[in-house]
Amino acid sequence: MIILLNPKSARFGFRVPNSLLYLGAFLENKYDYEIVDENLNDDVENTLIKLIKEKNIKYLGITVMPGPQLHRAVPISKKIKSLFPEVKILWGGYFPSLHRNTVLKADYVDVLFRGHAEISLPEYLDCMEKKPGAKALYEIKGISFKSDGKIINNPDIDSIDPDMIPLLPYHKVEMEKYLQLGKTYLGRRTIAYISSIGCPFTCGFCAIAGIYKGKWKGRSAELVADDLRYLREKYKIDAVEFHDDNMFVSEKRIYSIADKIKDMNLGWWGEARPDTMLKYSDETLELMQRSGVKMIFYGAESSSEETLKLMNKGGTQTPDTVIKLAERLKKYKIIPEFSFVLGSPSDDMDKSIDNDIKYIKKVKEVNRDSEIIIYIYSPVNYEDSEMSLASKLKGFEYPATLEEWTSEKWKSFDLRKKTMTPWLKSYHINKIQNFDKVLNAFYPTVSDLKIRGWRKKLLNALGSWRYSASFYHAPYEVRFAMKLLKYRQPEVEGFSFQS
Repeated sequence: MIILLNPKSARFGFRVPNSLLYLGAFLENKYDYEIVDENLNDDVENTLIKLIKEKNIKYLGITVMPGPQLHRAVPISKKIKSLFPEVKILWGGYFPSLHRNTVLKADYVDVLFRGHAEISLPEYLDCMEKKPGAKALYEIKGISFKSDGKIINNPDIDSIDPDMIPLLPYHKVEMEKYLQLGKTYLGRRTIAYISSIGCPFTCGFCAIAGIYKGKWKGRSAELVADDLRYLREKYKIDAVEFHDDNMFVSEKRIYSIADKIKDMNLGWWGEARPDTMLKYSDETLELMQRSGVKMIFYGAESSSEETLKLMNKGGTQTPDTVIKLAERLKKYKIIPEFSFVLGSPSDDMDKSIDNDIKYIKKVKEVNRDSEIIIYIYSPVNYEDSEMSLASKLKGFEYPATLEEWTSEKWKSFDLRKKTMTPWLKSYHINKIQNFDKVLNAFYPTVSDLKIRGWRKKLLNALGSWRYSASFYHAPYEVRFAMKLLKYRQPEVEGFSFQS
């Protein structure tokens, strides 16, 4: 009846497609469905064609994140629509939720689902299949579609209560393949899990803010522990990546989760805000450490208090917050993983970048185990934010069509590795990327498990003099060594966390 497709999202580090498993949980016993993951399928287009022919597929639902997934979703949608014009192409995920009008200009996308689609997708299928009591198309919240040449955006839908989500239908995917590929710093069989939905903050560059508008809901500690115990017993997992947008909103909930999983022998990782974590009690941090947490990701973002305010970081995060947190976490042997966004709109870009580099080095001085992830700012996710508006004032424009979005020049831009923002010059980008290489040579990441022994010593030797002398220009020897060793810098690759 319906195929749920997860386009290729990453070269490595991909996990079970939770966004589609969420949908499957609400389709179970109502509609037949197949989950297809291009991360495990090198011939996905022919797989789709075969399924459509053999199983009378009427709908193809695709989850779409900016970056690699978008660049695959477009050609796949085009091909399927050209071969099977009667098949409805449905898009969901962050990109169509935030760029609805651009997506629906394309004649190969029929309907898009904004935000979580656990309720709206079954309602849409009921409508199209003319089930008794089904809602009319105009009554289904959270969808956008075309009617008589016009784009119709129905009212938004609230995100679902996480406690109402049943055990996910893991039997619908090849779990063993995901787990065999799941050897990480956290453990040998790592799974992705989502324990909460949304975020109570509205950071000015974040797609999450555009979707949830400051709303957050957490699954109860009891249900989280039950789910992980099931996964431990059924699939022998030994590590968990919590792919929450902001896991650590409630200290009481985290304390209870840590207490309930402390005997499961799981290594785990999650995402938090620095100012939130800094307020946690010693007792909670100690229990988290005993429960298996090894690393926590934080959005440090900038060394500038003015930039943090422009980013709308909630008014309580300052540059000093990150320094204090880095210092405090040493006691608990919890590795802080700080991400920075360099190249935000500034009247003095050279000074801004230099200050960020000095600040990152200060963080490493305070806690050398801190992991650093560097992105180049791109106002690509949340068009109505203050950051995006500031970018437009400086001459930045978003693509107007999906074809432009998927052009080669935008491919790296929406991964925040390159930029086309008019205020950043090529030498700014080179400075950021060269510093990033030298930093990762002098302090190789713990997340690349093969960089041990002589490999680590080699990188450290190549990066040490440059790092100490603050000389980052043309680090060809570092780049060559990293290529030779197939070094994987720490980064959060594209996951589609929402339905």
